[in-house]
Amino acid sequence: MTRHELGVYTTTLAVRGANQNQSLTGNQGMGLKISGPTRHKEGLLIRSLKAGEASMVQVGWNKQTKQYGLIPLGDGGEEIVSVPMEFFPDFILGSGSGTVVTFLGNAAGENTFVPAGNPRGWLFKYLNQRFFRFEDEGIEMLVRVPTGEVEDWPTSREEAVERTKGKGRSFNLSRVNGTAAVWDDASRKLGDHYSGTVTVAGDHAAGQPAANVHWWVLPTGPGSDVSTRTFSGGSIGILYQNEVHDWRTSSLANAYFARFGVLLGKNRVGFVVEPLGDTVTSDFARAHVLVGGKPVFEHEAWVTWAEQFRSSMPPEIREVMAEEQERMQIEDPDRNKRIKERLKDVMSLLRPVRARRRADGSVKATGPTVSGGTTGTKSNGTSTSSSPSSTTRKSSGARGIGSLLSQLSDAGESADLVYLPRAGAGLADRGGGVELRPRRWRRPGSPRPCSCSGRRGRSDGPLLILNKQFRGYTAIVEAVNEWANPEGDETKAEVIETQTQEWITQKMLEAVSGLRQLENGSSWTAQTFNEGLSPVALTGAFMADRYHTLREVKRHVGSLRQSTPASIGTPAAS
Repeated sequence: MTRHELGVYTTTLAVRGANQNQSLTGNQGMGLKISGPTRHKEGLLIRSLKAGEASMVQVGWNKQTKQYGLIPLGDGGEEIVSVPMEFFPDFILGSGSGTVVTFLGNAAGENTFVPAGNPRGWLFKYLNQRFFRFEDEGIEMLVRVPTGEVEDWPTSREEAVERTKGKGRSFNLSRVNGTAAVWDDASRKLGDHYSGTVTVAGDHAAGQPAANVHWWVLPTGPGSDVSTRTFSGGSIGILYQNEVHDWRTSSLANAYFARFGVLLGKNRVGFVVEPLGDTVTSDFARAHVLVGGKPVFEHEAWVTWAEQFRSSMPPEIREVMAEEQERMQIEDPDRNKRIKERLKDVMSLLRPVRARRRADGSVKATGPTVSGGTTGTKSNGTSTSSSPSSTTRKSSGARGIGSLLSQLSDAGESADLVYLPRAGAGLADRGGGVELRPRRWRRPGSPRPCSCSGRRGRSDGPLLILNKQFRGYTAIVEAVNEWANPEGDETKAEVIETQTQEWITQKMLEAVSGLRQLENGSSWTAQTFNEGLSPVALTGAFMADRYHTLREVKRHVGSLRQSTPASIGTPAAS
């Protein structure tokens, strides 16, 4: 900008920028003037070279006028001053035009290169996260990444250039390539087919445009970490005009990955969604991508894209989920054993009454027999038949489980307690178990699935299926993450979710096993028992006593810090 243009454009927010193209889809030129002065109370310096004029202004909070604007720089109070040509780097001098911006921070002498609390490579990483890729744009972006102590950093541009040439501690320029390029390099370590693009059609009749879903499968192990350059796997962003907005990472990305059908191995998969069409814009600050004026993640098109992607999910992503499922089984083979041990005391309390008639028995028992196949004795001593078939048998001659009484009573018959091996068994003892799955999407008009459902008739035992997207479950995961993982660390999030699933599995096994003790009892008929195992009833059991479930998960997650400090940080007190 020339001297005159600096005075006009740096003090006016809503201006028509380059080539009269100020619009939502064109040049905006507001970020520097809004974000810069408000985040840097000392202001920022703008040096610009154009048409042989080398000029500088300072934009910030003017303490004398009590407003944002130009701050006088010259001895005579001038707001725009001329500067020597050596104030510009060689590449700007070579091109004859360019602009340099220096951020001054909130206090005199503040380090704005690496602000307090930020890692050395924060700017390099941020720019990679912000942009998709530069290789096709004809643009080269370079960032210096400092090393060593602050006292050893160069204090002039000339010294920084010398460091780049190998004279002194490294202060090299690092090339910003964008997230797509970083993920491309990582995925190629697995092969040429571990990244790609799925185009989803949307629903034009409903105002939902098409979109490109760019996907990557990232490797694991030494040398595969990309977190120093951009987001790791398990992240999803929205692409518009080569800028990636609205990133969702760590646990905040779980729901979006679930929509895409990625429930296992999430941290090895990355997504960037690119909406297509004339209805796609960004907001005025270029902070969010809009479809028809609404942010993408709030638009109905998002759900449609996710469903269409699931139906054509690349096999490489399915392969990752299968590998993760196998890894979980290998790395945690004792999960069911731990649950069974914790349930041992509870199951002893739930052990049903089974008493066999005996003349010199140690207890008195009465009530209907457990199978309904023989005659029991009421408390008044009269006989009752629990099924039509019992009329053909003599009570004294009954054998097997049918001869066992089900209630203790001082007025009953003399008997001894019998403990059947399977009477107190948990669901896992029979070869079944608990499995968390995504909800199967229903057709319009069909019943809405509950959080839990049981399935029988399998050769490997009964299976209790829990909906992984049920908000009763996700609320516990989110609460523990907020407590123990406020920084959103992905490793911690994985541990938290695993522990949550383990304790919920124990809770549901306890509920189902407890109900099984009532089967064939005096008041729990087969119909009542089946109702107790219905999806609605099991959902009620799931929601009950969530206070203790949450407490146990938090307690266990907190205790892991001592044994695995790399996985779990120090949580706040509950």
